[in-house]
Amino acid sequence: MFGYIKPMTSELKVREHELYKSVYCGLCAAMGEHICQSNRFTLSYDIVFLALVRTAMTDEPVHVEKRRCMVHPVKKRNRAFIPQALEYCSRAAVLTFYNIADDVTDTKGAASIRSRLLLPGAKRFLKKADSPEMEKKCADLLKKLSELEASGGSLDRNADIFGELLGYIFSYGLENTANYEAAKAMGYHCGKWIYIIDACDDFEKDKARGEYNPLSSFDSLPVEMLRISATLELADAKKAFDSAEIKNQAIASIITNILTLGMPERQDMIFKENEKNERSL
Repeated sequence: MFGYIKPMTSELKVREHELYKSVYCGLCAAMGEHICQSNRFTLSYDIVFLALVRTAMTDEPVHVEKRRCMVHPVKKRNRAFIPQALEYCSRAAVLTFYNIADDVTDTKGAASIRSRLLLPGAKRFLKKADSPEMEKKCADLLKKLSELEASGGSLDRNADIFGELLGYIFSYGLENTANYEAAKAMGYHCGKWIYIIDACDDFEKDKARGEYNPLSSFDSLPVEMLRISATLELADAKKAFDSAEIKNQAIASIITNILTLGMPERQDMIFKENEKNERSL
C-alpha cells in the first residue's frame, strides 16, 4: 500500500497511542493467522487505518492482551483482538496484489524486477484470501483505472475510480447497517486523497524517469490547486466519518487525529518537498 495514512503521534493521548500500536500488532498477527506468515510483510499504516474504521463502523468490542510474537519474542506487547474486523482487513490487505500486478505492467527497472519477484507469492496470498467477489470488483476497477491512465485520463477522473475502489473496500459487508453510506463515502474521499497525494509524491521521480504520472502535462507541480483539492477530500472524509454512529470514542479519537492532523501533516510534507525541489532548479 501507500503508507500515507498515519496519525500525528505527538498529539495522541498515551492510551490512544497504546491502543493504536495494539491494533497494529493485532492486525499483523491476524494476517499471519488468516493468510500466511509471509503476508505480514504487506502490513501498512493504510491497512491499520482500515482496521480502525472497520472497528468503529461495526462497534465490534476491542480486547487487548499482552502477547509475545516472533518479531518481539522477548518482551510481551499489547495486542488487540478484534476478530471480525481484523480478519476482514487481513483479507482486504491481500488486494495489494493488484498494486503489485499494476506495478509490473507500468514500471521499469528495479521497481518492475521487485514486483515480478513478489508476484508468485501475491498470487498464493490471493488464493488464501478466498474473496472472489471482492477480488473481481477490485480487478474490474483497477483495470478501468489502468485503461484511463493509458489513455491520459485526467487526475480527477482517475482519482474518482481509485476512490470508488476504496469506498467499496471500506463499506463491503456493511450494506444493511446504519454506517454503510458513511463508510463508503469515507473510503471514497480517502481514496481520492491518496491518489492525488501519490501523484504529487511521485511527480519529480516520474518526470525524471519518463514514466507515467497523471500530472505529467504540467512542467511544474501546481501546488496550490492540488493542495485545495486534497484538503477538500480530507474535509469530506471527516464529514462522512462525523455522520456515522460511533460508540467507541477511543477509536474515534484516533481516526479523527489521522484525518485532521496526520494526513494533513503528510500532505504538507510532500508539497513542501516539491517546492524545495523547484527552488533548487
